[in-house]
Amino acid sequence: MASLNKVLIVGNLTKRPELRKTPGGTSVTDLLIALNREFYNLNGEKQQEVCFVDVVVWGKQAELCAQSLNCSSSVLVEGRLQLDTWYGKDGEKRCKLRVAAERVQFLDRKGTTEHKETYQNEYYEETDPRTALI
Repeated sequence: MASLNKVLIVGNLTKRPELRKTPGGTSVTDLLIALNREFYNLNGEKQQEVCFVDVVVWGKQAELCAQSLNCSSSVLVEGRLQLDTWYGKDGEKRCKLRVAAERVQFLDRKGTTEHKETYQNEYYEETDPRTALI
């Protein structure tokens, strides 16, 4: 059976990324991206809705995101859907669907050549340390 797990989103960050390290020393940051949609309902009235998407970024790409992005920065993210599961303090199983970034492009960077605009992991296996053993 064929399958495809590919996500492309363009939106604005809702908060500044904060860099953290795993116990193994790998850099990671989370992005919360707002996706705005305008449409007309059946009565012809203009409507707006916002969808908030959690994105996880690993490695050097995470470091560059934390250095370069601010609240409301525009980004294009290419990645895959990932289901994270864990147990809460109450012992209940929890799960969250989010995007594991494979590539992040900064859309509103102007006049700087310090970094390339697009940052892509050289090896997708290193994007998420949990998949490196697969």
